Amino acid sequence: MDVALSRRGDYVLRAAIYLSRAFLENRSSKVREVAEYTEIPVSFVPQVMSDLLRAGLATSRAGRNGGYWIARDPETISVLEVIEAGEGEIHSDRCAMGDGPCYWENVCPLHEAWRLALLSFRQGLEGSNLGELARRDAQLEAGTLAVPANSHRKKKSRSAVTSALNPG
Repeated sequence: MDVALSRRGDYVLRAAIYLSRAFLENRSSKVREVAEYTEIPVSFVPQVMSDLLRAGLATSRAGRNGGYWIARDPETISVLEVIEAGEGEIHSDRCAMGDGPCYWENVCPLHEAWRLALLSFRQGLEGSNLGELARRDAQLEAGTLAVPANSHRKKKSRSAVTSALNPG
């Protein structure tokens, strides 16, 4: 079973990390800057930003001095909030062992273990924050954070966020 973000969820997370890094430099971000740094197609950046705006994780202002900002200190934004902004609520409506919805009256033997695993997954994401990811991204980009031997990261690129997507 592969647990991964959809393309939209991936883009929302990349954009949030970029906005968090801009927050540390006390600056806004323009659509083209976000697109260039995160390698999100420029035509898709407004949709990604809309997800962050709708979730209350970003703000925007039009005009020459406008742009996008992270809405609050990245240390106070959980990774769960960001992922759910792009993916929707992380939950399981379907029975892990069956083809249909999960009904308490027909609970399967895996039900409780699955519920606890999902809860643990959510708590893990909730316990990590955007500030941590922004710092880790900057450290990976600068080469000051050791990359695990089993990493798929092959080369350094402009952004640590995007180097994982363009390994070679």
